Amino acid sequence: MEVPWETEAAGDQERSSRRRRRRRQGKASASRSHSCDESKMQIGKEKRAEQVKNPSPPSPEKGEEEEEGQLLDDETAEDFMRSFRDGWESCFGGLYGSFEDNTSVPSMRYTEGTIPRYASCEDVLQIFSVQVIETKDGLEWPLHVYGWIATRDSVDQNRNLLFNCTRDNCQILTQEDSYLLLTGPSRAVVFIDPVAFEVQLKVKGKTESEDNMLCLDIFEYSTVYSFVRGPFIIQQRCYSKRCTLMVRFAPLVNTVEATVVKVQVIDSSWAEHVRGKVLARTFSIDIGDIMLLDSRDGRMPITCAGEIKLARNVCFCGIRWTAESPCGGLTS
Repeated sequence: MEVPWETEAAGDQERSSRRRRRRRQGKASASRSHSCDESKMQIGKEKRAEQVKNPSPPSPEKGEEEEEGQLLDDETAEDFMRSFRDGWESCFGGLYGSFEDNTSVPSMRYTEGTIPRYASCEDVLQIFSVQVIETKDGLEWPLHVYGWIATRDSVDQNRNLLFNCTRDNCQILTQEDSYLLLTGPSRAVVFIDPVAFEVQLKVKGKTESEDNMLCLDIFEYSTVYSFVRGPFIIQQRCYSKRCTLMVRFAPLVNTVEATVVKVQVIDSSWAEHVRGKVLARTFSIDIGDIMLLDSRDGRMPITCAGEIKLARNVCFCGIRWTAESPCGGLTS
């Protein structure tokens, strides 16, 4: 890999240029966030005004309705998402292509070749899990879920997919195991400016016309805490008409990207009927296992050479941390 900056002075110049770009992006991101907040407030005001003009008939479940009255229905949520898209296209459309584009920045950029002098560690968000913790509006378990969840950060403002399932290959969630099987991120979720989370999940019905929106939401994480006491896990709840979704993640300071390229069975062989999980962990977060693979009720995806095909392979480590696999008999 060729490095275009061969002197420390040039590296300093590039760092300064990056900071200026980030400041401009930060202003645009703040403008987008402010615009989205205003749009959501306006949509909420219009919704409440309409309810005042045309009140619903009294219901015996008044308490539940009052609690859920603060939630956006499907139509209002779609209006809010369109508003977010308009804001994104206004701020970033000329720089990063289409709103629908996925990130083109890969992992392992500097695994081979010379690392540029200006390269440095950054703060990131480590995504641990996404779980449906409550169903509403008559939804019953199990749920056949499809759709996607993605983040957007200041690297390129395109989607970095965390979960992505088609209708024909949906995931079945039960009340006992309601965690989505994540397949991303495909690269680090860099936490310099606010990070946006986009959620669009549906529940599969008997026909496509009978499908229901499970969760349609977007939120931004921008709170900066002191890292003096070490990393901590954020539990962000997304409230929608039909479910409550919990996203668990942690801001990590001064980190590097760790990509698990291979996990292999080295002692004996893996029995076909045995299910399994592959986890990674950073020593600084004792309760935060990073699920790289969960076979659940299916067979472990193992090649004839004994290599386990992981669902996700990118995690993050501080420069003084290490990643480990708590499973015996495996090497990575």
